[in-house]
Amino acid sequence: MKMLRVSLMVLGVAIAAANSAEAASLGKQLVDLESHIKWSAVDGAWKNLRDVWVRTTARCDEPACVAAQLLKLEQNVKWAAVDKAWRDRRAGWINDCKGATTDRAVAGLLLEFESNVRWRAVDEEWKARRESWVAELKGE
Repeated sequence: MKMLRVSLMVLGVAIAAANSAEAASLGKQLVDLESHIKWSAVDGAWKNLRDVWVRTTARCDEPACVAAQLLKLEQNVKWAAVDKAWRDRRAGWINDCKGATTDRAVAGLLLEFESNVRWRAVDEEWKARRESWVAELKGE
């Protein structure tokens, strides 16, 4: 019985570590996207917020943390930098972010946001990087 408990505890720690690693990876992918969004596509206030945002996002170890950081980024991206359809989807997307608790949900929300960011709002490096970034997020 004691061996079973120890085995279950080890399994629980391993699962928690895996989830933490996935969330950390999502945070890095979010920072990667943000680093390719042009300064002209974000509010002026972002310059003062960005350094703390990057540090916080890089340290996220829970999906809800990454979702909260995704919301902060989105709130600082100008309307001209996103597709017009984003206005209709945004309120529901915000609610989805606030309720996101799994890596899969956050990855989907990150992909959805990125797909609504206009090409003119990102640098040329992103245009070359995007395909592999999407594949990484999808676990391909």
